[in-house]
Amino acid sequence: MEQVSPTRMNLLTKKAQIGLATQGVDLLKKKRDALVKEFFSVVGQLLDGRDKLNQIVQEAYTSLLLAKAVEGDYVVDSVSLNTKQLMYIEMTEKSVWGVKVPDIKKVSSLSRSVLDRGYGIVGVSPRIDRTAELFENIFDVILSVAAVEIHLKRLGTEIKKTTRRVNALEQNLVPKLKLQVRYIKNTLEERAREDTFRLKRIKQNNT
Repeated sequence: MEQVSPTRMNLLTKKAQIGLATQGVDLLKKKRDALVKEFFSVVGQLLDGRDKLNQIVQEAYTSLLLAKAVEGDYVVDSVSLNTKQLMYIEMTEKSVWGVKVPDIKKVSSLSRSVLDRGYGIVGVSPRIDRTAELFENIFDVILSVAAVEIHLKRLGTEIKKTTRRVNALEQNLVPKLKLQVRYIKNTLEERAREDTFRLKRIKQNNT
């Protein structure tokens, strides 16, 4: 145990530190509970997002294979060369219980009308239009899922960090302070008994 001077002032100081540490544990546990609740809420969003992404990816590639089988690789490849587009996003951060999480907003979407895709609509089947639409939607969903995954990872990191702090206080600092308080109290009580015994002897010697 760390050496501590057994004085009444130190006894009061250590008791106050125990109170603060206990209060800190309560606050950290409340924060952790709130983070865990948010974590599972975001897990639900992520699972839904991944299901949606898997579904649209399967649908898009099925549509692509069908378009190639019916229209031919050359037609599909020619159309794809004329459909290039940039997507602009705005990425900021917001705070959730002190945790910085991404807030991604699309300034522009990849989803376009048939007339805005850059290829001539004459001679292009609705099947190719549908394929282009599905692949445009994929990127919108990927962006949403990526933001949720980053959110989830940061929450998980903060939960671990908060749990370590709780354990450090509960398992290390508070027990250590309690031992110091017990040591100081025992030492002061022993001194008090010695003083009482000494006073009694002095009194006896003077009678």
